[in-house]
Amino acid sequence: MLIYLRHHINFQLLGLQFQVSESKANSTFNYWQSLFREALPTSLLEPGGAT
Repeated sequence: MLIYLRHHINFQLLGLQFQVSESKANSTFNYWQSLFREALPTSLLEPGGAT
């Protein structure tokens, strides 16, 4: 999730990087995103929110 937020790469590339399928990368991202949304301010999860 952090790599996606920092570099905005697609799930196909994330899957390749972590040796999982595109759909697994997407579902893992969505899982972590829900946890992060509960714990962090929304501004940190938006593009350009934290530098």
